[in-house]
Amino acid sequence: MPAVEDFVALYAARDWDRLAAVFSPSGFERIGPYGDVIDSSQGYIDFLRRVVPTLKEGYELKPVHIAYGGDTVIAELIEHLEVDGVMKDLPEAIIFRLDDDGLIKGMHLYLQQPGGEAPVGGRDAMGKMPD
Repeated sequence: MPAVEDFVALYAARDWDRLAAVFSPSGFERIGPYGDVIDSSQGYIDFLRRVVPTLKEGYELKPVHIAYGGDTVIAELIEHLEVDGVMKDLPEAIIFRLDDDGLIKGMHLYLQQPGGEAPVGGRDAMGKMPD
């Protein structure tokens, strides 16, 4: 199974030891949705071990679509989590970069925030909002 599909399955299983095997042994970098950087695969595994258990019951990361383009993979995902006491589905995309062995060497996360407002132009700059 390719590394990105393994990533999604092992993340869902919270199998951090096996998840570590999908990452390139050197040159790994994960850039999060807030511009935060984790510059080693072990640092990322440590981050997941620390953060994911703090998320409320029902948290999950569900794949919608995974598209390959050479050494770049784009995964469209839904992050189902509690926000202000309400379970929400947040659309997310992760752009993965693969090394020559097909292991993940880079991740850039992008997150939509439904219910927010466009920072430039406010509501007038936005299309119809879902109900």
